[in-house]
Amino acid sequence: MGRTPHCYMLLLPLLLLAACSSDGFKMVAQSHSIAYRFDPDPKALLLSVPPSCAAVPAEAPSAPGYSALTSMAFHSALVKQKHGETVLDAGIAASRITKAGLADDWHALAISYRDSGVMDNERLGKIGKALGVRYILVPTLAGVTTNFGPRLDFLGLTLGRTFWTTVDIALQLWDTSSGDLVWQSTASCTAAAEVVVATRVSMRTAMESSFLLMIDDLVQGRSESVMTAEVPAAKVSGDVVK
Repeated sequence: MGRTPHCYMLLLPLLLLAACSSDGFKMVAQSHSIAYRFDPDPKALLLSVPPSCAAVPAEAPSAPGYSALTSMAFHSALVKQKHGETVLDAGIAASRITKAGLADDWHALAISYRDSGVMDNERLGKIGKALGVRYILVPTLAGVTTNFGPRLDFLGLTLGRTFWTTVDIALQLWDTSSGDLVWQSTASCTAAAEVVVATRVSMRTAMESSFLLMIDDLVQGRSESVMTAEVPAAKVSGDVVK
């Protein structure tokens, strides 16, 4: 009995090494898109000079605290995809709406959109004029689920965990002049990583991946897509995938 603690001390480094040798980061995303009009040309729309399209502040009805993160993830996806380089950022859009004295109109428009899924045509037109664009992209975080499971237990101590995050995203393109819903897409992304420390998979990574897929669907005219990614453990640090 007196040797037991010493044996545990010898085993612990080996168990820690086993916990570190994870499979890394894995992700799968799928999207479904539909176009209601075949104009404008998406490539021209997202790269037009001067800008003819703006990203408005994101909606996150099920998790209001994540609206800013959703907007940032969408902006990052536009930049990384090399599309949308002239699309007005949501931050610029918010500033222009405020300066035009349309904060109340935007609030009412966002509430009606959140509740009914449609845009009030009069308010939509006002917002478009304030932004100086004809089209707006509306990103929405529909839902998010995070969870974890133990990977290796030793004497009641969890030495490694698998964390995963699932996000459900929507993206719509509206014509502020006519009030038409031009195009829309939904996507779901699940990202998982095996880690030793108590961290979790980045929600922004999952959202950004979903937006990347949907933007590419818009540009390429696809109705559905599936994307998978796998990163070795050596390249995964905490919740940041490099």
